[in-house]
Amino acid sequence: MKTKLQSLLPRILLGVFYMAALACYAALLRSNSLRIHEPRTFGDSNEYLRIANLPFFSTAFWTQSKPPITSLIYKLLESDLNRIFVFQLWFSIVCWAVLALAVAHTVRSTYLKPVAFALILAFSLSRDVFMWIPFIGSEAVSFSVTALFIASALWLIDDWKAYKIPFLAAAGFLMAFSRDTAAYILLIAAVVALPFLWLSTHRLHVLVIMGSFLAIFVASVFAGSIGNRFEIVFPIITAMRIFPNPEYVAFFKAQGMPVNPYLVKRSNPNWPGYAKWNVALALWVDPKQEAYRQWMKAHGVATYLRYLWFFKADTLQRMFYEDGGRNVFYPDVYYYTATGYRPILKDERLAEILYPTRLGLVYFFFANLAAALACGFAVSLRKRLWLVPIAMVLSTYPQAFLVWNGDANDIPRHSIGHNIMERLGLWILVLFVIDFLSQSSRPAVEQVWAKMRARFHIVPRQNHAAEPGE
Repeated sequence: MKTKLQSLLPRILLGVFYMAALACYAALLRSNSLRIHEPRTFGDSNEYLRIANLPFFSTAFWTQSKPPITSLIYKLLESDLNRIFVFQLWFSIVCWAVLALAVAHTVRSTYLKPVAFALILAFSLSRDVFMWIPFIGSEAVSFSVTALFIASALWLIDDWKAYKIPFLAAAGFLMAFSRDTAAYILLIAAVVALPFLWLSTHRLHVLVIMGSFLAIFVASVFAGSIGNRFEIVFPIITAMRIFPNPEYVAFFKAQGMPVNPYLVKRSNPNWPGYAKWNVALALWVDPKQEAYRQWMKAHGVATYLRYLWFFKADTLQRMFYEDGGRNVFYPDVYYYTATGYRPILKDERLAEILYPTRLGLVYFFFANLAAALACGFAVSLRKRLWLVPIAMVLSTYPQAFLVWNGDANDIPRHSIGHNIMERLGLWILVLFVIDFLSQSSRPAVEQVWAKMRARFHIVPRQNHAAEPGE
């Protein structure tokens, strides 16, 4: 009995630590939320609330200008902003706690488990992660379900069981239908799953997962096409990126796009009386621009794809050198914080360590180089779990490409998702590498310790014989 208690003691202490850390984590977020004067609304907030008022069983609800999951939650909460705020708070707490447990569970070294658990919770207290909780938009829900998706992937890969696959697929569905760019994470995940056909003996399961990811991605893209999302965003791209650039204008004009010279002039920020949204608004609703809208419906998507390839030097690289890459790779989104916002991590050095921003593009290249190097070790050492954080980091650029070329407005806010994944992925990868090195060095440490005991005549401690009845 005494021996059993001794063997269970580390688990009991670990469980107590988890509960205490989670209680402190929830208390910090709860007390911080009480400082918020009111939920933060923005341009897109009214659109999510409008969709929430549509009939649930109508096709329109599921195929609007925004993915439906966020609006579905708002609908269940009767579009009450305060109730939405409270829900997003506790939903975020639960999802990040699940991810922290998943990461801690996959770590083998006992001493590293509490570190992993605390690190993930501390990371989620970074400004760019938790500041979206009072924000009325897709960010809080999307980032939370993304944490669930990562946790589900780790849970499945760590101990492969068929019954876990539906949980992963469900988390992927919620993620893809909470935010447009999140659907592409599933497309990337399907590609990342290819090595598992070699690293895993569960090849049929891997094929099922890849198929489900691709099906969800196609469904998301199809819903977006029915909701005319391209026809909403392309006039913004035209007004803010194409018209101000003579080369782009010439290209699209040669492809048959009707171009109004007056609107081209008005798109120039130096034009007298310039207003950011005037040109896009004209392209959306002005009867004189009907020819433009008809061309966009018929040829817009195909022409835009040709543009991405024809100007690939710009579309692939401009995100790096415009404003030094700040908007895409280390955006400042303090503007979106709610009134009354206060940082939870008061120490700026600690906040910078957990969520680096001051290094700028240096951090992006360092993280991706480290992940690329780790990928080779992961395959050669058959470390399947490593592929999850590696994919999180290496998917940063594809997601940045989508954000940059998928819209021309609000780039910093749209870039937060891949920045969170990159920094979180690198932290998880560091934990896995430390865990591997710790486990690998253990036999050598034990051998050195045995030699030291023999040299200094240290007698190992003997357990007392168990008493009768113990």
